[in-house]
Amino acid sequence: MAKLQLHRAHESLNTQSAADWQVQAVNTVGSSAEAIDVSGYHNVHIMTDNDLYFSFQPSSTDVLSTANDLYLMGGDTIYSLRIPHGLSDTVNIQLERKGSSDCAVRMVLS
Repeated sequence: MAKLQLHRAHESLNTQSAADWQVQAVNTVGSSAEAIDVSGYHNVHIMTDNDLYFSFQPSSTDVLSTANDLYLMGGDTIYSLRIPHGLSDTVNIQLERKGSSDCAVRMVLS
């Protein structure tokens, strides 16, 4: 007899794992905000060599606020950020350097 119940409800709805793992090319982020479309993903794993402001916005033209938005400290730390869905059909992560030096940003979308 075939086993019809392959997964329980909480296993089927597991959003902690993703079927996709997309390594992005290294980005250089400067003094003006750069928007990257992250729609269709659950997490952004990011590592930057310098401090970096970030924000999630529904439009690539929305303004990142260096006075209010959070920033990530540069170095060897890998940050895993959950992508907030419900903003709109499209979600962009906006990135802008915090200091005077451009940032080399490594990113994986999952």
